[in-house]
Amino acid sequence: MWNDLRKSLRFRLAASFAAGSFCTLVAITGLLYWGFQREINLRNRLVLETQVLEVERTLELHPDDLPALEKVVRQLEALASEPQADLRVLRAGRLVTETPGMSERLPASWFVGQEKTKRRRLRFAMAQRQAGPFVVQGALDITKDEHMLVEFRQRATSTLFLGTLVCAVFGWWAAHRGLKPLRLITDSTRGVTAQKLDARIDPALVPQELGDLVHGLNDMLDRLDHAFSRLSQLSADLAHELRTPITNLMGEAEVALSRDRTVEEYRAVLESSMEEFRRLSRLISRMLFLARTEDPHSVIARAPVDARKLVSDVVDYFEASAEEQGIELDSSAEGTVDGDADMLRQALANLVSNALEATPRGGRISIRIQPEDGRMALIVEDSGRGIPPEEVPHLLDRFYRTHEAHQRRSGGTGLGLAIVQSIARLHGGEVRIASEPGRGTTVRMGIPR
Repeated sequence: MWNDLRKSLRFRLAASFAAGSFCTLVAITGLLYWGFQREINLRNRLVLETQVLEVERTLELHPDDLPALEKVVRQLEALASEPQADLRVLRAGRLVTETPGMSERLPASWFVGQEKTKRRRLRFAMAQRQAGPFVVQGALDITKDEHMLVEFRQRATSTLFLGTLVCAVFGWWAAHRGLKPLRLITDSTRGVTAQKLDARIDPALVPQELGDLVHGLNDMLDRLDHAFSRLSQLSADLAHELRTPITNLMGEAEVALSRDRTVEEYRAVLESSMEEFRRLSRLISRMLFLARTEDPHSVIARAPVDARKLVSDVVDYFEASAEEQGIELDSSAEGTVDGDADMLRQALANLVSNALEATPRGGRISIRIQPEDGRMALIVEDSGRGIPPEEVPHLLDRFYRTHEAHQRRSGGTGLGLAIVQSIARLHGGEVRIASEPGRGTTVRMGIPR
């Protein structure tokens, strides 16, 4: 229980407040006591010194007039009734005069090198001065003053601990009240679940000091909401993409097993199944690549990549397919690109593959790498059908395929441009798409030089 209490923020705040209050009260009471004690000691010392000096002056004026000296001692004793003062005059170690009873209370030998002494329950302040052949001794009863200082210390100590206790209780209450906005935030976040991510905390309900925390939590909830929405959509899209080939495979297998068939018929079924298997393999490979590239800890091996070789490799790969479709490939490149050569080659290949699907026979595809706005731009421009403006903002989404692609039942997975976007982000760049129906499409992937 004690360990749990020590971990409590409320306890720590209350303990800190109590410790600070204790130190402050100790300093204040200590300063007051020191000042009070100093004032009393100065007053007593002044009274005692005054009486001793008065006797000393009398001895200077009337060194042989004993009656005058005794008269002065009696007068000083009468004047200094509070506190009680004792005076003594010695000559050559022999008593000349003293306050009646002083020898019993304070022998002459006690005054040597002493400023204070204790006699039974009484306390005295003492002083001794040399006046020619005479020695003047004076003592002042400071018992009441000492008792007053003791009582002051006791009361100050009681006040100190009582004040610390009160401050600790007040600190506990203040911490409890001050942490109320945090409890409000806690209660608000308890209602957040995977199914309910729309809950937000109103910054107006918390103090200004917690405003940044609330804004940070709300931003985090926004990101989680967006991530969960994307994840749900991704799951639905992935299930949809997987369902079609699996349904086809199951249908073909059921038909093949419905009755005995010839070897040629089984071969045809297997060949048809292989197409679906390739489609599944392609889909899984691309999903794994996206998962790897979107990992926040992913690090790419950057190195200078020759732009001409990069474009040449891609053109060589698609040249035969372009000739078969009657499409002209035009390429130009200059300089070097700082990045991962394999990833950049895959991104450029995805763009060219999409352009080939969208470009009719007799069309033209331009592949360029060039400096642009302080970056290196990988540009693929085709003279194909173009894309309606309302579909352009969704082209980089996973599994998104244009309306025309759905009508053509294209074998694509809708992940090509999503992969290009991930590769661009890994390189610190971005992808921009410009397209008009009937005028072709231009895709720019810009990455830092």
